Amino acid sequence: MRALWLVLCVVVVSAAAPAQAQAAVGLQMRASETTMPQGETFRLEVILTVSGQDAVDDLDLPDLSEFSVLREGESQQASFSTRNGRREITVEHRRSYILRADVVGKHQIGGATATLGKDTARAAPITITVMSRAGAKAGNDDAAAVPDAGTEAAVGASAEPGARFNGGLPQIFLELRADRSEAFVGEQITVVGEIWSRVPLGSWPRVPGLKPPGFVCLAIDDGIRPQAVQRSLRGQIFNVYPVSRDALFALAAGSKILPPLEMDVTPAGSFFSRQDVRVKSAPLALEIKALPEPAPPGFVAGAVGNFDVRASIKPQRTSVGVPVSVIVEISGQGNIDDVPMPVVNAGASVRTFPPTVRRERRDRDGLVAGQIIAETLVQPSQAGTLTVAAMSLVVFDTNLDAWVTKKTAPLSIVVDPASAATSGPALPAKRQAIGAGARPLALDIDVRDSAVLRPAPFIGGAIAVAGMGIGWLGRRRRRSGDSAEGQRRRRQADRRAAATAIAASGDVAAAQRLLLDAVAERCGDDIRAVDAAALPAVLVARGFADAIAAAVARAIVDAEAARFAPGGQKRQAIQQVLDVAAAVDTAQRQVSP
Repeated sequence: MRALWLVLCVVVVSAAAPAQAQAAVGLQMRASETTMPQGETFRLEVILTVSGQDAVDDLDLPDLSEFSVLREGESQQASFSTRNGRREITVEHRRSYILRADVVGKHQIGGATATLGKDTARAAPITITVMSRAGAKAGNDDAAAVPDAGTEAAVGASAEPGARFNGGLPQIFLELRADRSEAFVGEQITVVGEIWSRVPLGSWPRVPGLKPPGFVCLAIDDGIRPQAVQRSLRGQIFNVYPVSRDALFALAAGSKILPPLEMDVTPAGSFFSRQDVRVKSAPLALEIKALPEPAPPGFVAGAVGNFDVRASIKPQRTSVGVPVSVIVEISGQGNIDDVPMPVVNAGASVRTFPPTVRRERRDRDGLVAGQIIAETLVQPSQAGTLTVAAMSLVVFDTNLDAWVTKKTAPLSIVVDPASAATSGPALPAKRQAIGAGARPLALDIDVRDSAVLRPAPFIGGAIAVAGMGIGWLGRRRRRSGDSAEGQRRRRQADRRAAATAIAASGDVAAAQRLLLDAVAERCGDDIRAVDAAALPAVLVARGFADAIAAAVARAIVDAEAARFAPGGQKRQAIQQVLDVAAAVDTAQRQVSP
């Protein structure tokens, strides 16, 4: 109703004073430039003004088919005023386009109209003149300052900012600079994108990392946030705004050209008077040198930079069958992701597990840096002195521009014979005697009760009493469905259900406990204290086939090593343990009386 009242008021005022009447709708167009070189961009704005809050009945926008539309946007604002004691509202709708002039010649932008009721507004046409590069340089000095992406020669890294401009420096320009014009393959080149402007900027973008072909590109993250600064260039003061900072590592030798950057920036000022400015850098020329020939033996592509290597072992003393950790650490400056790790060599008398490798980026002072930590489990099988051979890392040192071989010192630890604590207690005579025979009655009781494993002084009487009552007990258990076989099957079903949960959780220790439960149910709870090296023989003596006994021992050792392994190896070891546990249950049913 208020909008209708405002419209009626406008009609009444127009009828009373037609000489002072104003149109309810207005339309105009503005172009940031009307003459430009081919390939350049400009901004076009279509401004629709409506008195009141009614929407226009019809709006025909201009034909822009002779230009490339790179971007378009729309905004609106409202303003209020008082006229003849009445409050009026005016809404301004603004549509903006970023256009690129691709075709040489004169092009007319027109044909925009807007209709609201009986009012029709038309925008005055705009003529855009697009010149060739040669014509622009001959007829317009300022146009010579605009680089041609297709024909402009690349700028060297050592050139002064703005060196590509033959005439005066423009108000705003984009510069792509490198800290060196020559580098070896794999050596870091720091490339910075900067906007130079004689007027403050209201906003400027932070562009994503460069992705030029033939380079590994890493955004530098050393905790230092680049800030805008003021610099003097050719006697003029510029505000310099950083927009990118990247580390490039060339993959091959030769002359390389980094493509230019291009973006829009907004000078500071009133929100409604801001106009984006399109800026573009010149291509950047780099010369990549091949590494000196011949490369030393052991060099792996990517080991370029300044690195150190060191190794340690812990614990310093162990016993047969107990693994130790060999830790190798490489740290320094360079593309840490491409540096290879030395191989741990501890001889043929040990079992070496796959290493766990962790890489960490820790950039410092604009240089890509970090460290690699590899931990390898080594399990000795013989007593004596275990020696881990010295390890070498061959790198091309960029500080010396020379090949360097970094070495670690050999590592040695003492390996003691297997102790009673690791090999397990001696088996009772009765248990040894029945190891390969029928199962004793004691196994029908909870095997976790260690008392059943100790010889009783009246074992003969106990067996006699058990023999007298076994018939009655067996009949009662069969009647109640709670026989020893039923209990065992329920425990096996519980283990199968638990195996599914363990496989999903990735709990190595739980998988080991499940396997030991299955083995202990067949052989007795004391099997948990038997050393891994002696475990196969003990299991065979207690009724397991050789293959299953060996599989149980290997699964337990692999699971122990997998606690320090990456996720994929850990899941594989868990599945191996669960498969062996299922095989133990199957074998147990085959040999049970």
